[in-house]
Amino acid sequence: MRINIPAGAPKVMDEKDQPTFEQWMERIDGLVMHHASVSIYDLPDCSYYDWYNQRLTPVRAANRVLVMATEDLIYS
Repeated sequence: MRINIPAGAPKVMDEKDQPTFEQWMERIDGLVMHHASVSIYDLPDCSYYDWYNQRLTPVRAANRVLVMATEDLIYS
């Protein structure tokens, strides 16, 4: 499962977008909850803080979470 992202959409947040780590996590959780009906807190741990420091957009981080969770289900 993946969230559709328009071609050419930025991979990182621009300088104007300065959420706290907690706000950024809330965005990711909302996206995953909307698309997969599950909270990120119910899924395997991911490198959220690294992704935040890389300024990855929440939608791209949400896609990584979904891919990793799917792979975890397939290979476990």
